[in-house]
Amino acid sequence: MKISLLGGTGDIAEGLVLRWSRAGHEIYIGSRSEEKALGIASGHAETLKGLGIESNIHGMANADAAAASEVIIISIPPEYAAATVAGCGDSITDQIVVTPVVSMKREGKTFLFDPPAQGSSALEIKDALPETARLVSAYHNLPANELAKIDEDLDYDVVICGDDEGAKEVIKNLTEEMKNLRVLDAGPLEVSSMIESLTPLIVNLNVRYKPTHFSVKFV
Repeated sequence: MKISLLGGTGDIAEGLVLRWSRAGHEIYIGSRSEEKALGIASGHAETLKGLGIESNIHGMANADAAAASEVIIISIPPEYAAATVAGCGDSITDQIVVTPVVSMKREGKTFLFDPPAQGSSALEIKDALPETARLVSAYHNLPANELAKIDEDLDYDVVICGDDEGAKEVIKNLTEEMKNLRVLDAGPLEVSSMIESLTPLIVNLNVRYKPTHFSVKFV
């Protein structure tokens, strides 16, 4: 499968790139700077080569990465996510788009959920996408450091939501290629605010109990 990561030079993008590359997917790393994207792509390819894994990773501008892919991951800070998506113009048509974006604010040492006017980052991004795009909200609570350690299993749950059942099934299958991850479908996209609001809680716990990396597991 052809997968792009817009803003793919960020933390969570690294683990997704490495794990999906190992599974044989073709990866497009997008950035505002094509030069930066090329450098990151080359670095990930070298990392995998050192592990004896051949990869197919490309670096390019965000709009070009989106146009080349079947699945688009929005790995962009919340304050820029919707604008970046809108700026991709005709590059996004009927692809599956995945948002792990969460809007937070910091008060002192504490992180708080700070949703946009739409109620969630997912709904804000939906407004920036063409109606033909199939949006899935996922990956908000995966710990980036653990995700990048590709030889380690991730015994976590990934809660997803969205209005397109076929798109959710594709993301479920892609996610469960990463060993020991379990996908739980929480329902329609409007549920995303509930999933997103867990993220600052987990961040606060990670800060308080360093070096532990908390995530989500339902039992």
